[in-house]
Amino acid sequence: MDKRIRWLFIIFLVCFAAVVLRLFVLQVVQHVFFQGKSAEQRTRIIDLSANRGDILDCNGEILATSIDTYSVFSQDGGFAWVARRLPRAEAEEIRSADPQRYFLLREKKRLYPRGRTAAQVIGFVGADNQGLSGVEISFDKYLKGKTGRVVTEGDPQGRELYGAVREIDPSADGMNITLTIDKNIQYVAEKFLAAQLKASHAAAGQLFVMRAKTGELLAVASKPDFDPSDYKKSPPALWHPRCLDPYEPGSTFKLITTAAGLEDGAVTPGTKLKALDRIEIGGKVIENSHQISWPGASVSLSFMLEKSINTAAAQVGLLLGPEKFYGRIRRFGFGAATGFGLDGESAGILRPWRRWYKPDIGMITFGQGIAVTPLQLLRAVSAFANGGRLVEPLLIKRIESSDGKFVKLSEAEFAGRAVSEQTAEVMKTLMRNVCLRGSGSKAQIGRFAVGGKTGTAQKSARGGRGYLKGRYIASFIGIAPLGDPEIIALVIVDDPQGSIWGETVCGPVFKNVVEYTLRYLNVKPDMI
Repeated sequence: MDKRIRWLFIIFLVCFAAVVLRLFVLQVVQHVFFQGKSAEQRTRIIDLSANRGDILDCNGEILATSIDTYSVFSQDGGFAWVARRLPRAEAEEIRSADPQRYFLLREKKRLYPRGRTAAQVIGFVGADNQGLSGVEISFDKYLKGKTGRVVTEGDPQGRELYGAVREIDPSADGMNITLTIDKNIQYVAEKFLAAQLKASHAAAGQLFVMRAKTGELLAVASKPDFDPSDYKKSPPALWHPRCLDPYEPGSTFKLITTAAGLEDGAVTPGTKLKALDRIEIGGKVIENSHQISWPGASVSLSFMLEKSINTAAAQVGLLLGPEKFYGRIRRFGFGAATGFGLDGESAGILRPWRRWYKPDIGMITFGQGIAVTPLQLLRAVSAFANGGRLVEPLLIKRIESSDGKFVKLSEAEFAGRAVSEQTAEVMKTLMRNVCLRGSGSKAQIGRFAVGGKTGTAQKSARGGRGYLKGRYIASFIGIAPLGDPEIIALVIVDDPQGSIWGETVCGPVFKNVVEYTLRYLNVKPDMI
């Protein structure tokens, strides 16, 4: 009997020791772990977006801002959003359906007061106030600020405890970004561009207005566009800023060809080029895009630009040769992105001269076999307005914290010299002749001297598989006033129907927008 009692006592001691050991492990060794698990069952940490910085135009007009909204959530059986970013009245109405289960939380919502204005440039944000496109994503690190956190606690049944929502990490406001864009010029640019696309039944178009001396982009218009406040209703293709993408510039590139020839000494203003309807280079026959009324057996550089003659431009390329021509093209900045402000800008398509096919020396002279971005072309033509120096396009004017302690200013930046001052002056004269007696006549502006160049390029097929029959990109780029250049503008119309020429499709749009811009900026006329 005593033996059985002793064994029972030993078993009791062992069990007791096991229980004590288990309690020690739970209460001491794993105390922190189980305390955390308990907290997880009772609490939920919610990230709250900071007060995102505003995006402003050059005059301080708000293009994007954030407003207070209210979200509804439930703790019934676990945290879940019921509705997010509603006006307070709507959120209160939802909560009133079941006040014991539904609770309110204040959040920020992005608002675009100007609607579709400059939508592709400004971009939009996602459900958690993160930048997804345009300036919103390219400068997200400045705009987003510091994310705050709140914690909410419920009872074992998931019901929120009174006063349980509390801030544990305060948010910090994002910085404001001021663009170089002027909302008034942007509005006019979009208005005339949209009207022209409708009139010509075109697929798309772009229009850029840039200050000639500083590179500040006053307007970056693109149609069709989208509503950044409701971006999901538009195809994703419309969200992407088209200004980042390359296209074949067509005959606007003859300005670069001419300047390259002049700067290298391959041609002079007095050079005579053969009057040819076609020219064969490397086994490829190059023809003019339209019938030319030849004044004789030869033509001048000016006549080549005025009438946009492919065969004459090709002769300039042959006089330069591939290596020198390529070198001059690079001096104008082609083959390198401008870095004007938005991420994802293409560097264009410019193959090294050693990889050119024999016909390329002729094709590139009139803007085929090469692809550039609109910003690259604006930068290149800025050389003619600035005595041969290139000015970098600029979109961001200032980045500033809400308390004013951090300010980052952007200033005009010259990107080197493309040509001499003498060549730049000759080019301005030649561009003026294009508008006075050539294909740029519809771009002329009363009391302001305008110089420019038209372009009509066949659209290339995807994957470099030749060109699309009957599909074109029309364009016009110009400077005004030539006496003291203030504005460079570029108009691009994609796939116009009916008339396909830069002269008729883009010239009038240039005139209307640039005339408004010059008068809006109180630019002094340079003609009586």
